[in-house]
Amino acid sequence: MFGQGWACARDHLPTIADQLVKADGKRARWHGRGVDDAHVHSDIGYSVLGLRTLAAEMARDQPQPVLEAVAGYAAGLNVWLAEHGTDDLPDWCRGAGWIRPFSVEDLFCIYNDGAIMASSRNFARYIGSASPPTGGPDPDPSQLGADDLPSGPGLGSNAWALAGDRTASGRGMVMANPHFPWYGEARFWEAHLTVPGELDVYGASLVGTPGIQIGFTDGVAWSHTFSRGHRFCLYRLDLAEPTSYRYEDGLRELIAADHDIDVLADDGSLVTETVTRYSSHHGPIVDLPILGWSSDTAYALRDANLGNDRFLHQFLEMNRAQSVDELRAALHQVQGIPWVNTIAADRDGNTYYADTSTAPALTAEAQADWERSLDEDLIAALMFEQRIALLDGSRSSHEWLEVDGAPAAGVESFDRLPEMRGADYVFNANDPYWAPHAIERIQRCTAMAGLYQRPLSPRTRTNAWVLEGAGPLIGQAGRVSSDEVVHAALSNHSLLAQHLCDDVVARGRSAGTVEIDDARVDLAAVAEVLDRWDRRYELDSVGAALWREFLAGFTDAELRDRGQLFADGFDVSDFVSGPATLAAPGEVDQVAVALARAVLALAEAGLPPDCRLGDVQFVERGGRRVALHGGGEVEGVTNVVMAFGGLARDDLEPPEYTYVPAAGRDLRTGLHQGGYPVEYGVSFLMVAEFTDDGPRGHGLLVYGQSGDRRSVHHADQLEPFAQKRLRPMLFRDAEIDAETIERRVLSGPA
Repeated sequence: MFGQGWACARDHLPTIADQLVKADGKRARWHGRGVDDAHVHSDIGYSVLGLRTLAAEMARDQPQPVLEAVAGYAAGLNVWLAEHGTDDLPDWCRGAGWIRPFSVEDLFCIYNDGAIMASSRNFARYIGSASPPTGGPDPDPSQLGADDLPSGPGLGSNAWALAGDRTASGRGMVMANPHFPWYGEARFWEAHLTVPGELDVYGASLVGTPGIQIGFTDGVAWSHTFSRGHRFCLYRLDLAEPTSYRYEDGLRELIAADHDIDVLADDGSLVTETVTRYSSHHGPIVDLPILGWSSDTAYALRDANLGNDRFLHQFLEMNRAQSVDELRAALHQVQGIPWVNTIAADRDGNTYYADTSTAPALTAEAQADWERSLDEDLIAALMFEQRIALLDGSRSSHEWLEVDGAPAAGVESFDRLPEMRGADYVFNANDPYWAPHAIERIQRCTAMAGLYQRPLSPRTRTNAWVLEGAGPLIGQAGRVSSDEVVHAALSNHSLLAQHLCDDVVARGRSAGTVEIDDARVDLAAVAEVLDRWDRRYELDSVGAALWREFLAGFTDAELRDRGQLFADGFDVSDFVSGPATLAAPGEVDQVAVALARAVLALAEAGLPPDCRLGDVQFVERGGRRVALHGGGEVEGVTNVVMAFGGLARDDLEPPEYTYVPAAGRDLRTGLHQGGYPVEYGVSFLMVAEFTDDGPRGHGLLVYGQSGDRRSVHHADQLEPFAQKRLRPMLFRDAEIDAETIERRVLSGPA
């Protein structure tokens, strides 16, 4: 991994160093207090989580091959840094004192932060700011909305695995399409790693991580999608006093601990601040927005991935697999996947789906209580919308279980988690585990793996529509080629548009001119725009932005099931077909209202309803604007590009461009003044198929390999993506030799 570390340092060393500063709780030491004490609260939160202590334990307890991999990677980073120094870095970090050589323990500190990307790290600042109430009015939960709550990241992805009886080659094929930010530490970095006789794997990993996380070997290909299962729980504590809580029939005291934080003062001096933070036996107290820490209620967090010391070992073992069976065995043996589903296919044509990521183990009583609370408890329901499971901190029956065969205390064992083998295809688009196929099903599993048979998202339904060949996309000739799979992944069709657009057009024509929000909108004219729309999200599509903003007038629940948009409900047995019928107008026609407000939203952003998508959806790099096809979450397009994702930006590199949000509009569409600037979505796009001659891959790292804006590889793959032009992923020696640009021989430290 020495070479991988050196090469990744060339492209991303400042990002890796910045993430170490954050995970180590040193942002305030180097960058001051931050806006609204953001750096201070982050540092305190990370101090409470104790990633540095966990990293030291991991560095002691890892299997020797894992330690060697991390040590090699660290050495590669350090050799590059020694060669170039900090004076050869971009302007924002040139000469920075916080960039220094990395130890093995440093890297494990970063990897601990990666393990909690879907859990504790999203609460670090709320842990850091949590202090007992000092009087005054208690928070009013009735004022709470879902947007007021932090959450695990809403990272998206699509992944397909096709069996041999569905492919032209008669062997397996995988389409990987993770939707991640186009900036910071959540960028992917592409590599082909070979160690003769030991390792030969191609793919991508998150910046700063050794090995490959999505990719293929000579015998098996795999991808991951963000899981909708729960990796953590919040416990609601019933307080007797501000620092004591009821538990069963008695009282327990919160545990107080002091934390020292170094803060860079305005005059350049360092000031050490000591703060006291509290934990219950469940975990640390979090000071949530609006809910807060009141005189009678507090909330504590328990995280199944805090201390997950297995996940790096997990991916390194997967990198050696040569079949679906070997990949599954690696998952079973290590059980270190932190927060993603796994989708795979191999050269023999086998497929595999599993969500074996780390999940809390709860009693049947606790699961039933929690599911029931979603209908009875407003706070529990709102937390669920933000992917938070809320449990009762006063009851022993809501504690996590000790399960035989589990890799750690309180988490589920492999054999209690969902998987499917042998289907003609499997897929996932971030909905829970139970429907990795349009027809075949996984039986009910723990609620912590996701709620069973709940309505699925428009994007999940579109993926199934594509794979079933129900739309004009894929599978019409029975067996499909890799080119057809690429076409399908980037087809930009919207299933919701196929179902509803004609009826929305008719509704708009009949509504005529309406008055809304003190404005008059001619819906008949607007309907003509939608009538001419091709129902796709291509560069030349006219009406796509209007449809996007129309759908944004409905809640996520209404996009999935019967309500203001659909007359019919979600059909568990045939979710491709339904819901599909436009709701009839009520006393107020919400369809007409949503259509009118879509027009007004576009107008406020300076856009006409008949704007061409390629004129308003774009990415800017180095003074150059690239028009982009694709859609977002509300419209359910498989090819996702958006202004932002669910992972809060926490790197300190200043953005190259800033944009002004369209005022007065729900930003889930990413609408800004002038259009839709893209900074999230399709990232590492890969189609890997197996042939009689071995694996063959095509793909793109959409935003480019390098995070350094001075590099020619910073944005060189954006144009090919805009043109839907994938490049070969060279795997065989002869292919590589024919295309080699540069060859380096590196030496590590003596």
